[in-house]
Amino acid sequence: MTRLHWKWALRRFRVWGVRDYYTQLEKIGGEGAEITSGYFLMIFAATLLATAGLLMDSPTVIIGAMCVAPFLAPSRSVCIGVVFRNRKLFFGGLFKQVIGLLLVGATIAYLITVMLNEFVPGINITREILLRSMPTMRDFILSIIIAIGAGMAASLALTADPRILAQPWGQIIDAMIGVEIAISLLPPAAVIGIGFALGQLDISTNAFWLLVVNILGLDILGSTLMLVLRGIHRRYLELEKNIRKTIIDTLKRNLTEIIEVEAHIVLLSDSTADVHATVYYTSPDISLPATLAQCVASEIADKTYYRSNVFLEFTLGQTHFMVR
Repeated sequence: MTRLHWKWALRRFRVWGVRDYYTQLEKIGGEGAEITSGYFLMIFAATLLATAGLLMDSPTVIIGAMCVAPFLAPSRSVCIGVVFRNRKLFFGGLFKQVIGLLLVGATIAYLITVMLNEFVPGINITREILLRSMPTMRDFILSIIIAIGAGMAASLALTADPRILAQPWGQIIDAMIGVEIAISLLPPAAVIGIGFALGQLDISTNAFWLLVVNILGLDILGSTLMLVLRGIHRRYLELEKNIRKTIIDTLKRNLTEIIEVEAHIVLLSDSTADVHATVYYTSPDISLPATLAQCVASEIADKTYYRSNVFLEFTLGQTHFMVR
């Protein structure tokens, strides 16, 4: 295959035709890096289930814990931060993951196991615990593959069907993917605490390193690699922002009655875009240049080298009209 064919294939593989797609990705990354009380409470509940399931040697209960664990959002923050070269998103998501898994997850598992070991007979190391603490080479390799696959699924949900960003049913898909991500993160974190509580430091150490490897496989080898392969790049985010800024600056320079401009960008290819801007103005006697939309398109072309179809919608109170 020639270089031209490779470039064509890569362009076809990228995400086009979704309104404000890269801006929405950045927003998802920012929201995923936020630490809330609900995040810690969900980890607390998930760790209760995971610890009980591990000590009971019950895969069913462990799976139930994974359905509760809220680790999808920070994982996406990490990979989006890498792709967009945004340190705030990357370190925010990574810190949220680490503090949730170690400070909350491992600590809660430790406290629960200490209490149970004191008052309940038969608290011992089970097969499910050994699976996360002293895995065979086969188990170790398969665990990495699971982490990478879960990370790929998390990114594919954002790129293979980009409509998930704006559709309610996307939350259902995210919930299912969140279970896959928790497979790699929550059980090893709980085993770290269980090992310390039972005086088995080798178990805690092995589970810790398995957790580290899984985080790398999930966030970097799976999620980030898939975003890169799908053509997600910082320059498209900057392009959306530059086009939006150009629209607002051009309209405010030509119209003095503007109070707000809401601009949306749909990247159609490496050289074309659709633009829709809603202009909120104060005076009912606003004077509109006949070539305003063409003026905005020309400014976009001068600043970004993008050809664009510009749609302007003007709104005053309950009335509005459009100029193309």
